[in-house]
Amino acid sequence: MNPQATAARVYSEQSAHYYGRDGSPRYEVIGKTTGRPRSVTIRDARENDWLPSTTTILRVLHRQALVEWMIEQACLAVLTAPKLDGEALDVFVNRILKVEKQQEQEGAKARNLGTDIHAAAELALKGQPYDTALSVYVEPAIAEILRTGRVVATEKIVVGDRYAGKLDCMTQGNDLLTLWDIKSAKTLPKTESYWEHQCQTASYAKAVENPGGLRIQTANVYVSTIEPGTIKVCAQNEWERAWQAFKALVDYWYLANDLKPMCNSKTANLKSRAKARGFHPLL
Repeated sequence: MNPQATAARVYSEQSAHYYGRDGSPRYEVIGKTTGRPRSVTIRDARENDWLPSTTTILRVLHRQALVEWMIEQACLAVLTAPKLDGEALDVFVNRILKVEKQQEQEGAKARNLGTDIHAAAELALKGQPYDTALSVYVEPAIAEILRTGRVVATEKIVVGDRYAGKLDCMTQGNDLLTLWDIKSAKTLPKTESYWEHQCQTASYAKAVENPGGLRIQTANVYVSTIEPGTIKVCAQNEWERAWQAFKALVDYWYLANDLKPMCNSKTANLKSRAKARGFHPLL
């Protein structure tokens, strides 16, 4: 049984995504007792040998800005919500933060706008119509993406070593492949992509099929949610350091969640024989 999920633990299932070994999405399963769809858990992944998504692995990173924002939202919720007559302070705080979860309302608004922008950008990249009210956010981002070449893939699932993920867009121009990830944010980076986003796109670069042996660069386009029309493009031609960091996070995630990568039959036979002889090699 996993410990209770907290902001400091890797065990939270919220928004966790998993994939089959063939890259097929495994976002939901049918509950055995309810017969209704539910989110996939680490236990499901363990039992079925499914792969965690890149973003699921990256949640092990400590993000101080996010922690401070969550604290701020919790304080605002408690300070601005009305108390009920005769309600004890601890009961009031529990109701606001754990029952009604009022501190999550601002975050939900931001996520909804970000989801809408992302969906509209996907449609635009495919040449399909989208809500014109979002064009002020989408058009500048699409224009920058197209500067790097023609779109050769959108929402492409890639399978790497013990993980899988979905990159937003891939463009090709001359001898260069650019792997894009679109982010919506209130605060845009001043110089390069945020570190966790570099790790994310590096994982895609390592996993993507590249039969032509083209040079690969990774890139983020950040779309401001508070200044419509403002974007920031950050491209990385050197992403090996970010890949090494992500690879270390993969190791940590598997250890922390007690998941063992599926081994091939030859390795399995070696382990079985060694165990029978009293040895337990770390294969």
